[in-house]
Amino acid sequence: MVIFKSLTAEDAEQYRTLRIEALTNNPEAYASDLETEKHRTMDQIRKHLSDADVVTVGGFDGERLIAIASLHREPLPKMAHRATLTSVYVAPEYRGQRIARRIMEYVIDVVKNEGVAKLYLFVVTTNESAIRAYKKFGFKIYGEDHDAMKEDDGFVDEYLMVKYI
Repeated sequence: MVIFKSLTAEDAEQYRTLRIEALTNNPEAYASDLETEKHRTMDQIRKHLSDADVVTVGGFDGERLIAIASLHREPLPKMAHRATLTSVYVAPEYRGQRIARRIMEYVIDVVKNEGVAKLYLFVVTTNESAIRAYKKFGFKIYGEDHDAMKEDDGFVDEYLMVKYI
């Protein structure tokens, strides 16, 4: 049974291990890259996991971290109703079990009582399975960012998606 909880600085080593796995398995899905992540110090990771404007949730199978998702809240008062979902990843052997949906539901539950009413995310236009999953979860495409990220073999486009909660 997978249990979800907000990650803290104490979870930094497991978080780093899963982030590196995500960037190794699906590098095209993230703005960061493997080399950048490998060079982040544990202090930087602990600081990220302790950031008051970021909620990073982990899914645990026993003691093993098998899924992550982060929600970045807008710190300015006029924008505090908005947040951006990033870094969603589920270990390959756990896919197809609705874990990504459950972790996103958990993240939303954490922040909706704080006044967050609008969620954004950005997804590479060729990531059809993620786009389908986000649409099933209630996200809608509201725009497209051409040449959003530069990969080794050229630029990729992203869809801009939004969900009201």
